[in-house]
Amino acid sequence: MPPRKEPTPEDTAEANYRRENALRPNPYLGYNRNTLAMYLIERGAYRIAESELRRAIWLNPYEPAFLANLAWCLHKQGRNDEARDCLKQAIEQGPDTIQVRQIAKLLGVEVERRETRGTHETGH
Repeated sequence: MPPRKEPTPEDTAEANYRRENALRPNPYLGYNRNTLAMYLIERGAYRIAESELRRAIWLNPYEPAFLANLAWCLHKQGRNDEARDCLKQAIEQGPDTIQVRQIAKLLGVEVERRETRGTHETGH
């Protein structure tokens, strides 16, 4: 058996980079679970839908639509305080997201639009 080669700093950096990428949330994850959950909500299977939405959020915590859909699911179960908390998080993440605005409207929550500032306003 040949002697074991010691890793170089470049090898270690590459391994660290691959490990971090493997652990980083993927922007494409969770959408299949969200779609399934919305189907389940339409059929009245709220507990199963909630489980699927929580898994979608776990897989991709940066998608505000998942939180908004979870808020709707919780609302349908009569858990309005939890629903408002989820909706608040969704609004903080993406107030201009279509699903967030639609569910906020259904739940009677006002959503303020974010103002975007151009370079002409800041003088830079």
